[in-house]
Amino acid sequence: MRPIIINGRFLLHRTTGVERYAREIIAELDKAIPAGSITMAVPPEIENVPVYQNIKVIKTGKFKNRLWEHISFPWYVHKQKGISLNLCNVAPLPSPGIVCIHDVKIKATPQYFSKKFRLWYEILFGNATKRAKKIITVSEFSKSEIVKYFKVDPDNITVIPNAWQHYERIGYDESALSTYGLEKNNYYFSMCSLEPNKNFKWIAEEARKNADMTFAVAGSINRNVFSEGLGFELPPNMKLLGFVSDEEAKTLMRDCSAFLFPTFYEGFGIPPLEAISAGAKQVVVSDTQVMHEIFGDGVIYVDPSNYNIELSDFPEISETRISELLKKYSWKKSAETLLKLLQNIDQGLDK
Repeated sequence: MRPIIINGRFLLHRTTGVERYAREIIAELDKAIPAGSITMAVPPEIENVPVYQNIKVIKTGKFKNRLWEHISFPWYVHKQKGISLNLCNVAPLPSPGIVCIHDVKIKATPQYFSKKFRLWYEILFGNATKRAKKIITVSEFSKSEIVKYFKVDPDNITVIPNAWQHYERIGYDESALSTYGLEKNNYYFSMCSLEPNKNFKWIAEEARKNADMTFAVAGSINRNVFSEGLGFELPPNMKLLGFVSDEEAKTLMRDCSAFLFPTFYEGFGIPPLEAISAGAKQVVVSDTQVMHEIFGDGVIYVDPSNYNIELSDFPEISETRISELLKKYSWKKSAETLLKLLQNIDQGLDK
């Protein structure tokens, strides 16, 4: 059996969508494999090395961060005669192995990104889609986009979706509302990285029309990556909260009037699923192909280009529909799909 070696560079980053995917699937994968059958390699600067029951974690290499990912990590994989498993979009250029590409927004919405960032990811994705043994993605929509932009054989792409059960381990922070100056059931909430494709202008326009309500947005923006920052002025009743803890986020989701996710482009979209599991009264998402695929009739849909939506007109979603939606997704089921993929590759059933 060729060793499977997980790329652990994601541990350097604050946990957002792609890092959450890696952490949760690896944790479930660890429960389903024989001891020592999978290794995670991590850069030497990692301080909080995770402990697993069956996955062996090793520090290796002299380089750090990106150089580690493209030099030290693939060299270690080569020495072990292994296959790299890369769950956070980026795979080493010399040997991409198995790579999860969560979305291809750099191709679909290039106007939102700096030229340098776009070029780098086009190189990474171009290399991975041509040379990887297998590609993973998180939705049928994202799969179709990878096929469209990179001409990949659909049979070489496996859909392994996100899930929400990590929120079951998270408690509520009952001081969160006072921390951010919010009043229960008297604010709208949104949370994700403040990328232009997330369409926060829609939230700003709604805030301007609803001056008696507060619109709170959690997340941060990387101005070195996104070409024009937010691209609009904030109305006085719209608050940018910055990074919030998991406990604060769960509480803000539970106590808001509605959770808003008017994004233009996603590969999946974890925050609405988290909000539903946290007990949000209403979850509002964009009327787009991927949102319908993921959320079905368990959410409320709005036109992300229409800035004249009446927020008070949202219908109620039944508990039955919400329950059915949550049952669709499980980190355990996703890990089982990944394990089957790894076994098939080892047995020569996949190229």
